[in-house]
Amino acid sequence: MEAVMNIVNTVNLFSSILNNVLLWMILAGVEFLVIICLLLSTKSRKRNKELLQMKKKVLNEGEVDFKNIVESPFKAGELYKVLIRKCHPDRFAGDELKIAIATELSAKITENKNNFKMLKELEAEAEEKLNVKIK
Repeated sequence: MEAVMNIVNTVNLFSSILNNVLLWMILAGVEFLVIICLLLSTKSRKRNKELLQMKKKVLNEGEVDFKNIVESPFKAGELYKVLIRKCHPDRFAGDELKIAIATELSAKITENKNNFKMLKELEAEAEEKLNVKIK
């Protein structure tokens, strides 16, 4: 009987040790997750701080053209269609110089498809270099 009691006590001891180990493993896992979350949040805060500094720099330098931002969605598409049609290199089939200029302008026009201000500048450049009437 005493041998059985020793076995039961030993099993209880191992059981309590396993429960303690399991508890410590769970606690270590939670600590690990907390550390990972803290590291990620500091990295994200650093990135947000960099973006905020860049935004302040741009706003302080006055590089933001709000008029262009407002006008571009409404007017750029129509001007783009007109410019790309009038400045297409195929319209200048006999003149190699105008073909080269038209090719360069078409590439710039396509690149600035959604920028109304740049399209207006390219319109003036096309009228000057290609001798075409845009409107």
